Amino acid sequence: MPPSLRCLTIMSAALLLGGCVKIFVVGHTDDWSDYMTGTGSADPLGGEGHAEISFAKLGTRCAGSFRDYAPGKARGEIRCDDQRVINTESWAISLSAGKGYGVDQLGHRGTFEFYTDEGEYRRELEKVRAEVDKRNLDISHLRSPKLVTQSTQQRLLPQGTISSLPAAAPAPAAATGRSEATPLPMATGKRLALVIGNGGYRDAPLKNPVNDARALAAGLSALGFEVLKGEDLGQREMTRLIARFGERLAGHDVGMFFFAGHGIQIRGKNYLIPVDAQIASENSVRAEAVDVDAVLDQLSSSPLNVVILDACRNNPFERRFRSVSGGLAQMDAPRGTLIAYATAPGKVAQDGEGANSTYTAALLKVLGEPGLPVESVFKRVRAEVARVTGDNQVPWEASSLTGDFYFALPVAQAPPPAAAKGAPAATDTEAELLFWQSVKDSQDAADFEAYLRQYPAGRFADIARNRLKRLTGGK
Repeated sequence: MPPSLRCLTIMSAALLLGGCVKIFVVGHTDDWSDYMTGTGSADPLGGEGHAEISFAKLGTRCAGSFRDYAPGKARGEIRCDDQRVINTESWAISLSAGKGYGVDQLGHRGTFEFYTDEGEYRRELEKVRAEVDKRNLDISHLRSPKLVTQSTQQRLLPQGTISSLPAAAPAPAAATGRSEATPLPMATGKRLALVIGNGGYRDAPLKNPVNDARALAAGLSALGFEVLKGEDLGQREMTRLIARFGERLAGHDVGMFFFAGHGIQIRGKNYLIPVDAQIASENSVRAEAVDVDAVLDQLSSSPLNVVILDACRNNPFERRFRSVSGGLAQMDAPRGTLIAYATAPGKVAQDGEGANSTYTAALLKVLGEPGLPVESVFKRVRAEVARVTGDNQVPWEASSLTGDFYFALPVAQAPPPAAAKGAPAATDTEAELLFWQSVKDSQDAADFEAYLRQYPAGRFADIARNRLKRLTGGK
């Protein structure tokens, strides 16, 4: 039975403190082209809940769950019947109301409010509906070929902190002029990724790892990866998800593991820190954290693997014992594996001032560029991070790859088939979306200038010019 049926509407403050409450949700897209309404339930003491919403003009229905990661703050994942996945962040502003925002995998963003009082909800709904009706904007930009409608087959499953994103169908390789097309080495095949972002540490919270995980998961899904994703995981959840990843990896051609959060090294061994870790000594690290070697063991069943550790952020645990040094230790990459570090061994990486860490923001900019070998991807990431940080952070890799691998399929040398004028290639659209996701919350004018240089007539060009104008004072 879903949580919304188990919860009763609370009629007094005393009951509010003792169980689930019914909530009413109203919101709109940031450009006011559409609005949404819904109901749900929340457990103020348990810190979790469920919501069902619908978009008025799109006609899309969605459902999902959320869970507290800090007092009064929650994150969730909402899945829609048009295959839209909306990641949400919300916070309480009183005992009877709250607000938040959501972003789907295409970069569309909206804001919402929720109330326990139906009268307040209806008053806010009238205001939102009137504003959307007054503007009467087109909603075609909210739809995309990437969201293949399967509403008759799709079940709305509540999502927790562990979720799975299906792989988007990769763009077919263009003909090369040979009688039979020959796949490029490791450019296609079955791909599985595990993406984890841990930021909700009690003693040392980080603001960007969950954002990093969400953005990278969406980007990898668009590039043909099936993605397992975890957010703010405790040790038990984390080890189980890693084991599940290893079990599912058999039969895949490419495996990828990404972790954003706190990492620590002890006597040359690296450990990833779950959000519930209680670390007081070296022995407790071994008991409370996740050994990176255990992750590498899970990758043995796939022929090519990429491991990305954005886990070298300055760690308060390191001050507690003598034998711990800053950053992560150098590791030898097993055969067929590339290990990428956010910074050089023994050094510390930045969490970033924008929506993503310095390292992940750079990775998102180049991840979807067609025909870029994986080694070149990380070279460009290294150059960008070094530039942004004034050489204070220089990423580093260890590789034992024996074949070529591309995140995005190479563009064929022969001219592609004629296309409708102005219709962008699927890979260009994916690359642009990844680029925009990495810069859209930036406070650096240079990021928007870089976007406009690469996509002067892009989907977000008008927004980029407006942001640039504000950041430069209209110059």
